Amino acid sequence: MVRVWNFCILWLPGLCYSHTNILIFMVDDMGIGDIPCYGNTTIPMENVKSLCKNGAILSHFTTGATICTPSRAAFQTGRYAIRMGMVGAESSPPVNIYTSGSDGLPQNETSIGKIAQHAGYLTGFVGKWHLGLNKYKYGDMIHGPLGHGYDYFFGLPYTLVKAFASEDGFFTLKEFKPNQFLYLMMLVIPLRFFMKRSSFFYVCLFQALFSWFLLEHFKPFDKTNWWGRSDFMYKFLNSFMMEDQTVVEKPISMDKLALRLAKKSMAFIERSVEQDKPFLLIHSFGHVHVPLFTSSQFVGKSVAHGRYGDTLIETDYCVGLIMEKLRDLGMEENTFVFFTSDHGAANQLGLDGGYNGPYRGGKGNAALEGGMRIPGVIHWPKAVKPGTYINEPTSLMDLLPTVADLAGAGTRHLKLDGQSLIPLIQGKTVKQRCFYHFCRSEIFAMRFSYQEIVYKFILKQADSQDSGICKTLYCPCYGDDIIEHRPPLLYEIERDPEEKHPISAESTIYKTLHEIMMKEKKQFKDDIEKTKMPSQFKNKYKVMPKPWLQEALLHVEYTEH
Repeated sequence: MVRVWNFCILWLPGLCYSHTNILIFMVDDMGIGDIPCYGNTTIPMENVKSLCKNGAILSHFTTGATICTPSRAAFQTGRYAIRMGMVGAESSPPVNIYTSGSDGLPQNETSIGKIAQHAGYLTGFVGKWHLGLNKYKYGDMIHGPLGHGYDYFFGLPYTLVKAFASEDGFFTLKEFKPNQFLYLMMLVIPLRFFMKRSSFFYVCLFQALFSWFLLEHFKPFDKTNWWGRSDFMYKFLNSFMMEDQTVVEKPISMDKLALRLAKKSMAFIERSVEQDKPFLLIHSFGHVHVPLFTSSQFVGKSVAHGRYGDTLIETDYCVGLIMEKLRDLGMEENTFVFFTSDHGAANQLGLDGGYNGPYRGGKGNAALEGGMRIPGVIHWPKAVKPGTYINEPTSLMDLLPTVADLAGAGTRHLKLDGQSLIPLIQGKTVKQRCFYHFCRSEIFAMRFSYQEIVYKFILKQADSQDSGICKTLYCPCYGDDIIEHRPPLLYEIERDPEEKHPISAESTIYKTLHEIMMKEKKQFKDDIEKTKMPSQFKNKYKVMPKPWLQEALLHVEYTEH
């Protein structure tokens, strides 16, 4: 306690009188243009609107990556995901694929949960994790929330995907390829020279069944999608809910998910009062990721935006429930609330995707603004004046050092890419820095403030439509569809948000910034090369599911408590 009070006196005079509670809302796949304070007037979200009206808006807030796992790894650690191998590489999946794989957030990384837990906070994580689970044995949670500083976990070890709505059974022939089946069967023919006919028959029978299983539910011969799986297998392996170490539902009832998560978050806040401890709670929504299920009371609520709009309205309702709990307990004044998304909306999904405001591109596009720019709202009545705007470029990676400041914890021993938001809240100037935007393991873009103007270089980008939507569901990072700009394209982002009018490479400002930013990029890459882990997702052994790490094999009915 002495350490925290000393911190308050030295660094936050007038703002920090006791432990500040910390509540972070993270929505999945929500675009910057989806909520009221960033321009949306067509979806009623009164609770989020209240956070905006009575707090601070980060007008230039960016994600650490434009796809789930690397974005969340950067958020949890305050470091680019490439530093810990939580990024894809060429011929690898882009994200964590199986809950029973052994890839995940390394134990030697310092997470937001560890920072707060060590400072005496009661820590909780409710909702989507998607950073791995077990490493060596069932239940070790080395990569899971309980292994990264969270006292309590309720939620999805994985994420939501369309396959979770599949009704496919185990015995299907959707993916079966006869030529591959014959190849696998021929592998056992030499055994006939060493076995009796009856024994060989059973070997062939086993090989036939195994070959069908392998070819129908996985993709062993697909070099570009070797991690692929059938809808049945995707759902069977990943669709389950956990409370701490226990599987409480399998498969997930997606229509009931949002309200269950909200109830658990409210119960966690009550528990912090009972234990007389400050709390850190990360409420990580399953919304608004496809397949867009809501509870019955929200079906059809959005006339203009269909099921996607319904999920946004339910998200807002859940924010309201949790904020109301804070008010009922008299905790709102002393709670730092942050509302954000993990990356931009998947606007390539049409009506099932969101809106990225004036920016082109979206989820999975690592060059254009649509996938990078996300909402950032701070509600903290004790310290933040209503109507405040923070225009400095900021990042999801800034949350860890901000939590450390709030909790009175030191971060000098950590090699962070993020910076605390507290000085900006206090109206102070901060050190300028470059922001790097990765497509898997490749830097596609970078931004920098120069003379109070934000500039962005695009080094590479995937070939796409004028809207920034690529030919494939998610933009590629490697291959023939990648355009490398030599020299890089330079944009003044606030003046040209659609990135359609590059600054001339012959101009003085281009030459000045090119020299500065290329020097910064070289230093950054040199540093990364010295310390980064290899991509975990390129390691087939780590990625593919392991029976001894699988958390649930049988159906589990959820029981309300």
